[in-house]
Amino acid sequence: MATSGTIGRNQTTSHFFAVPAGTPAFKVDMAAGGTEAGQVRFLRFHPYGVGIESNSTINCYNPPVSGTCNPTSRTVANPQAGVWEVTVEARRTSDTVTAPYSITASVLGASVTPNPLTVETATAGTPVTKDVALENLFGAFTGSAVGTTLGSAKRGTPTIANAAVQTYDVDVTAGSTSLRATIGGTSDPAADLDLYVYRCASPSVCETLVGQAADGDSEESVTVANPAAGTYRVVVDGYAVPAGTTTYQYVDVFTNPAFGAVTTTDTNEVRPAGLSWTTPATVTAKLAPADGRVLLGNVHVRTDAKVLVGSGDVVVEQVG
Repeated sequence: MATSGTIGRNQTTSHFFAVPAGTPAFKVDMAAGGTEAGQVRFLRFHPYGVGIESNSTINCYNPPVSGTCNPTSRTVANPQAGVWEVTVEARRTSDTVTAPYSITASVLGASVTPNPLTVETATAGTPVTKDVALENLFGAFTGSAVGTTLGSAKRGTPTIANAAVQTYDVDVTAGSTSLRATIGGTSDPAADLDLYVYRCASPSVCETLVGQAADGDSEESVTVANPAAGTYRVVVDGYAVPAGTTTYQYVDVFTNPAFGAVTTTDTNEVRPAGLSWTTPATVTAKLAPADGRVLLGNVHVRTDAKVLVGSGDVVVEQVG
């Protein structure tokens, strides 16, 4: 959606954009400002009314005054669904009395197929290459498909009862770069499940809370960056399950370069809306995970500003 107008020196005006649930990314572009064309900026406000960037009197103008903010294009990943406010403002010291501007707001998102890309058996250290298909589902962006580090993952579809608690212990190895636990996709759509992650001092003492996600639904995720080696306990709380029981999708994964990586040869290019393209994804598994676990990585679609707009899983079921 695009809108335009003029803005007077030391004045602001607001535009409002509805962002639907499940939007991968929300991008705002501005054409305004320049030498003898005014000093103009835009600021974004979350549906809760909170600004997501500084409104300092020198921040994010075009032409720039200071700082590293991109004055003409910014994107937020996983935006809160609702009505976003974008204000356009001309600086008090702008070099024109009025300045023309245009604002374009875009929803961004891309698909990765197959999802998951599955490698049934890999030989340690031997690359396996498979093509993945990508499609830009929404607005145009500049970006590419990139791979990620592999991790040791537990995946499943357990059943939990109302008010029940289930736990999963994860032994994270040294050198790991992240630990993530995610739940969702309940068979009872009204279920409210909560998620907690604790660091364990011993097998029987897991009391240090390192992350939690507990809102009014069951789509919850906790990520711990650079976790120390040791045992962590993931706790799923069946806070409210109106149906009595519900299944849910469960994943815990800790990434570590020792397990290997997914790589691509894709490069940043303009991806118009509706564009489909393919790229080879090379999976190099170096180390087998513990029994009962698989290797899990991703092919991400990211903009040239590194904003995630799409993702597909890569699963290595067995490493020989």
